[in-house]
Amino acid sequence: MKRLTGQTSRIIAVGRGVLAVAFLFALWIDPAVSMRETHVTNLLIAIYLFWATALIVVAAKSWWFDYRLAPIAQGVDIAMFVTAIYLTESPFSEFQSPFLALAAFLLISAMVRWNWKATVITALLLLAANLALAAVLHYAQLEITPFRLVRRIFYMLLLSGILIWLSVSRGGGRPLLLAEPPALLGTEKISERRARLIGWLLQQVSSMLGAGKVALAIAPSEEPWVELWQSNANGTATVLRGPAKYAGDLTRQQPIRLFQQDKARALFLLNDEIVAAKGVAPSGLAAFLGVDEGVIAPVESAIGSGQLLVWDMKMPSTDSLPVAGSLARQIGNALDREEMAVLARNAAEAGVRHALARDLHDSVAQFLAGTLFRLEALRRWSREGNDPEPEIDAIKSALRREQGQLRQLIDNLRKGKDTDRHTEIADELQDLMAEAGAHWHIETRLLLPDGPLPVSVTLSHEIRQLVREGVANAVRHGKCRRVTVSLAAADGQLQLGIHDDGTGFPAISHAPRPRSIAERVDALGGTMHIHTSDAGTDLRIALRSGDFE
Repeated sequence: MKRLTGQTSRIIAVGRGVLAVAFLFALWIDPAVSMRETHVTNLLIAIYLFWATALIVVAAKSWWFDYRLAPIAQGVDIAMFVTAIYLTESPFSEFQSPFLALAAFLLISAMVRWNWKATVITALLLLAANLALAAVLHYAQLEITPFRLVRRIFYMLLLSGILIWLSVSRGGGRPLLLAEPPALLGTEKISERRARLIGWLLQQVSSMLGAGKVALAIAPSEEPWVELWQSNANGTATVLRGPAKYAGDLTRQQPIRLFQQDKARALFLLNDEIVAAKGVAPSGLAAFLGVDEGVIAPVESAIGSGQLLVWDMKMPSTDSLPVAGSLARQIGNALDREEMAVLARNAAEAGVRHALARDLHDSVAQFLAGTLFRLEALRRWSREGNDPEPEIDAIKSALRREQGQLRQLIDNLRKGKDTDRHTEIADELQDLMAEAGAHWHIETRLLLPDGPLPVSVTLSHEIRQLVREGVANAVRHGKCRRVTVSLAAADGQLQLGIHDDGTGFPAISHAPRPRSIAERVDALGGTMHIHTSDAGTDLRIALRSGDFE
């Protein structure tokens, strides 16, 4: 998308010149139109044409003088408007009066160059000038047609109202929007993705503002250096520099400005108003890059504060200020979105890592610990002269079951879990408790309600892992001989209880919670309470389900 700013002042200047030429040409081909002082009229219009030509040159050469001369030009245009009407208006020039064209030009110029306030002021000045002219003509006892006067005032009020409404409704005009960047979340480093994003954004800024070079400097909030990206026709380069002299400028809130370094002057955009200033302190970033003329706009983002610098522009003008400000805000928003995407991906990756670590700990690690426990018992059993074959077969069967569960875990990681499917948790817990009793050589008991307990596959997996970890902890750390697991459902919650007859937790005021169980319960949004004594430990877990009311 290519759009060059800086056209407003040039279009107004050319439009003024076209009106002057058209008016002079109309008088030349029909001299009868000029009813008062023909030579004076031609001379004034010729002078006005020279003035309009000079303003075209100024608009093309200097945005500073174009801005400073704009109010004077508007005043001269209003004076010319009144003079033209006085010199050419007559009862016989119904369709030849320049009134409507000049009035529309003045109101539109005020609207596009400034804002609705300037449009209102221009409309009031035109109305006052028209009434003053009528009063002068009446006082000089010259002919006035009341109908034409009232109609002219009505036309002017109607046109002014429409343009003022347009000026208010258009606000800052239709903003230029940066195109959405291409997908950036790849395998490269964060700095490389950010460089690609900024390169994409700066190329668009260069195209929209008609600039040969664009730079973005960011002072990261948590880093000691300044990151500087420069874009030109050859691409984008990234430079990391230590704390520079201009680093202070990046962290201070400064208004958007169009500047000339060598003449220490600038136009600032303050609250949608353009303000001219001389003796302006030079920009540190512009001085560092050797830029004499350009536009600077502040950039705020989550990664830090900075500035957008645009130079080598084809048409620098007051139009560049709001456009640069809008583009700088969009760059800040794009950087924030990229930062949020990175944080979201990191959080998702951390969640997957933690979930996988819990699953491996509660299944594979605990199973291996139990297998070591059984192998040690098998050694003692064999030394006592007993037949080890039945126990070896039992261990082999347990290994096959664990291998199947591990393959299921891998398959879930590859394909994702079928969270919409439900399963009967009671059946799965019965099998699990039987396996746990045989694996750890303990007595197990399962207490279930009379009715069915269908839960999602995801929740079933989490409950099984909680029970496996709870039983393993009771045996390995509590030296228990019996574990009782209970499950009940009420008010949209599952109440899971694990009770053992072991030694309990150490008698300290802040005994640590079982880490893997606590992390799993927190991830499920549940609650956990532990009561421990010499007679054993009672673990109570409440999980939100939504399937039971």
